[in-house]
Amino acid sequence: DFKGYGGKGKGKKGSRAPPLDSDFWTIKLDAENRGELGPQTYTGVIQNYNWNFGWGFIIPDNQEELPQQAKDKMRESMEAAAAEGKELTAKNVLYFRKPDVNHTEGFKLGKEVAVTFQVYVDDKGAGAYEVSMPVGE
Repeated sequence: DFKGYGGKGKGKKGSRAPPLDSDFWTIKLDAENRGELGPQTYTGVIQNYNWNFGWGFIIPDNQEELPQQAKDKMRESMEAAAAEGKELTAKNVLYFRKPDVNHTEGFKLGKEVAVTFQVYVDDKGAGAYEVSMPVGE
């Protein structure tokens, strides 16, 4: 009798993204040197969102409107991924994670959901924060 053998992996208890109030997000944010690129709000759609790990990507409606610093970081990230042999599922996307979202009632994250957002850059590239439902929806 091998109790605990098999199942969902070695000691894994259904990994999920930490809750919004977890120190995990604060520590992660502090380690990445995030710089917000002004108060301008942009529009786009969610390319995908991974519920289990609490992150996703947004496709901006008009990439040309984004600050040059963000466009440069997006290009650098794509070039680095290609150099590592990673398959790019979409070009010119912005990363976001659970705490970057305004969790208002009725706002469901999912593929092709319209959003508004602001832009930041950090050590890893460009991303979106203040991700919200468009006004009036």
